[in-house]
Amino acid sequence: MMKSSTKTAALSSYVNTAIRDYMKNHDESVDFPQEIWEELTTDFDIFSPILSEDNQALASDFISSIRMISNEFPALSTILLTQGCYGVYPILNFGTGQQKERYLDKLVKGTCIAGLGFSESKHLNSLADLETYAIKTETGWQLSGEKAKVSNSSIADILLILAKVREAGKPDSYGFFIVETSASGVLIGEQIEKQGLLGLPLSSVTLDKVNLPETALLGGVLAGNEQFNNIIKNMQLGLSAVALGVAEGAFNKGLEFARVKRGFGKRLMDVELHQYKFADLYNKLSAADAYFSSYPNQIEEDSKSVSRIKLYMTKVALEVTDEILRLIGPLQKFDHVNIKRYFKDAEIIENYGRSGNSIRKEIAERWLKE
Repeated sequence: MMKSSTKTAALSSYVNTAIRDYMKNHDESVDFPQEIWEELTTDFDIFSPILSEDNQALASDFISSIRMISNEFPALSTILLTQGCYGVYPILNFGTGQQKERYLDKLVKGTCIAGLGFSESKHLNSLADLETYAIKTETGWQLSGEKAKVSNSSIADILLILAKVREAGKPDSYGFFIVETSASGVLIGEQIEKQGLLGLPLSSVTLDKVNLPETALLGGVLAGNEQFNNIIKNMQLGLSAVALGVAEGAFNKGLEFARVKRGFGKRLMDVELHQYKFADLYNKLSAADAYFSSYPNQIEEDSKSVSRIKLYMTKVALEVTDEILRLIGPLQKFDHVNIKRYFKDAEIIENYGRSGNSIRKEIAERWLKE
């Protein structure tokens, strides 16, 4: 296995060559990037860092990798994040010994692809609003319901489905169930069209009386609330990294463009106003990087801090990409630089996992108390 520094350098080179070249020809493609997926999971062993740190957060090396990749291909970063956060991480941290033996190695190698279903057609104020439910049977569980949007579902081998558990004479409880997509009663819907993060598969999932063995319950315990909060916290952390990577990618693309002499013999960067604009954007990115880098200390003390970091990173991504569009928008066609794609990706990221407004509402609650 490569040393961390060597691996980082190799990945950086790969991002700036192979992935950049791929995006030149697939900028508007909705196809899953299978070849790149295989190279990242095989040659770079992209998910192995998640196994190396035993704490409440995704491994910092993995977070750094998806941030770097999102400089060029944000949708790929979200595909990797979905696998890492919704597949590798929960099986590693919550799975039984049998579940780890069955799935973990395949998830890390990328030969088993995972997704996680929690969102439903109506907004969930709490897990009590879940309409996907599981009932106990003589042989295990029966799962029914529909998940409105599940990332990676059309290519997934397994899905972790959050459900309300109904048992006679007991209050409702909650759990995650490992569902193999080949199981009878599992229906994956058509691809859901979206304006950004093209290449990230997104579909609904219908569960029609899906019979599962008793061993399908994640961790063998009904701890869905605790598990869900932990998983979502880490998803927000990963999305923060992706959003910051989007902002950095758009800035770097804009800077490259502005430093090239054009037909009129000057560079955009030679205009004083543009110098000031880029200086302000650089300062904004530096502040965002400092805030993002504070997460290891904050995540232990206040889990909600990660949501606030995610909110700020997506705001910065939207502001930076929008400003770059204003600066070079009419001219970007000459270099085939699609800054608008970065902006659309940032818009989707803002509402991925948890919407920006739901986080804002959570922040504002403290000021509503009398």
